[in-house]
Amino acid sequence: MVMAVVVMSAFSQGPNNTAKYYQSADGKKGEALKTAMHEILRGQYKGKTFKVKGYTELASVAYPTTDMRSDRTIWDMYSTIPISITKTSGDNSVEGGMFNKEHSVPQSWFGEASPMKSDLFHVYPTDAWVNNMRSNYPYGVVKSVANPAKDASADRFSIRGKCATPGYSGTVFEPNDQYKGDFARTYFYMATCYEDKSFTSSLGSEVFESGDKKTYPMLKEWALNMFLEWSHNDAVSEKETKRNDAVAELQYNRNPFIDYPGLEEYIWGSMRDVAFSYDNYVIPEGTSPYVPGPNTNPDNPVNPDNPGSVTPTPAEGECLYKRVTSTSDLVAGAGYIIVCESENMAMSENSNNIRKNVSLTTSGGSVTTSVNTSGKPYEVTLGYVNGKYTFYDETEKVYLAQTKKENKLHTATETSSENAQWTISFSGNDAIIKNASYTGYSIQYNKSAPRFCCYSSTQQPVQLYKRQSSTTAVGTVPLSKAKPNTVIYDMQGRRVGTTANGMPRLKKGVYVIGNRKVVVK
Repeated sequence: MVMAVVVMSAFSQGPNNTAKYYQSADGKKGEALKTAMHEILRGQYKGKTFKVKGYTELASVAYPTTDMRSDRTIWDMYSTIPISITKTSGDNSVEGGMFNKEHSVPQSWFGEASPMKSDLFHVYPTDAWVNNMRSNYPYGVVKSVANPAKDASADRFSIRGKCATPGYSGTVFEPNDQYKGDFARTYFYMATCYEDKSFTSSLGSEVFESGDKKTYPMLKEWALNMFLEWSHNDAVSEKETKRNDAVAELQYNRNPFIDYPGLEEYIWGSMRDVAFSYDNYVIPEGTSPYVPGPNTNPDNPVNPDNPGSVTPTPAEGECLYKRVTSTSDLVAGAGYIIVCESENMAMSENSNNIRKNVSLTTSGGSVTTSVNTSGKPYEVTLGYVNGKYTFYDETEKVYLAQTKKENKLHTATETSSENAQWTISFSGNDAIIKNASYTGYSIQYNKSAPRFCCYSSTQQPVQLYKRQSSTTAVGTVPLSKAKPNTVIYDMQGRRVGTTANGMPRLKKGVYVIGNRKVVVK
């Protein structure tokens, strides 16, 4: 295998296995590049003509493929409260009651016309209450929140209020920082794929150009400048790349602003006088990683190459976990291990409705370990259903549960029953994990008969440790520029090597080296 590392700039064909899909845009610039991309997106992909799914199919057919987390909750970009992928009905008057289909470009702006109404590249599953709060307001940066009970989602993850973005003063909806780039690239896609359509009904006229449907740049100056900034600050993520691939298999087109990070600069920005190359693409200079401010990223990512003196460095194949001591650290979709610090033990595989224990020594609230193999801790994915938490064991494909009053830790295959739901509170460093059905039972460690089970009596307390993200970086760099003695991580946060003795031979894939993504082909 020949190893070629790229800065999105040395493809023999297009990125992300797109072959020659974008070839007809080669050499185009600015407005002409936008129109060329429009023709590509409305054409064929892998021999099949672009066609959106039926609107009623999105929740049942598409979202389980495009927007479902490993614990079977939706990947919600509006709310931090998890919702099951099956919860398409319920109470939409409270956050977490149900989800529905959110048109990031509101339907009222284009008269609910097809195919825009069902295009998965802008129709996302979101919390129904927050969706209603957003209404059909444009996206923007909010000056202040007048009434948090009505104008903010839980933890102020999404907010509504008067616009602080220069050029517009009306009411806007502001998504969380970690998804602003996603929505910016959504709008770039819509302005390109549907440059022959109009989006100027209702409040759409505040965001999109009016007049000729092919007006360039199509987006109004204030909105375009804001979206360029959002995309620059919050660059393409692994989530977007995977979703791009999934949507492409359903409606037979792609979002080029995900495949080519910074493409918007070639169409509207600093590089609009530079010819686009589909197989020799260069990311615009200045595309930089986005480092969130306080409380903007619930995954609390760390810099893997400078973790600090008290944070251990993972060995190859290991992940870094840190103890959590607050419900604000409980994040749907994140991975956790259950630990008993006082006995240096961690919860492992299921055996006859008890959980085995494996040795694990923590240090200062941190630990590095491999997981989900014999003799190692088993990671569980946190979920949230009906105001309660769930724990999904991805390895054994079951949820932790308590089905009767006994000192066991059972399993379930779904979460509709309170047997598979839990409440979590904290007492100092200890996690109090009580079953929602049998509230007198909590997960503890039995040092006399070593095991993790549910007990009504007092045993050894447990602690929750959360897997840390491997990086906050976004862009790619040449392997030749990797610094010596730099740790190499895969996209799951596992250490796979270092550059101490030169570059190791890596399998094809995406890695994190020096806090940058590196593509190995």
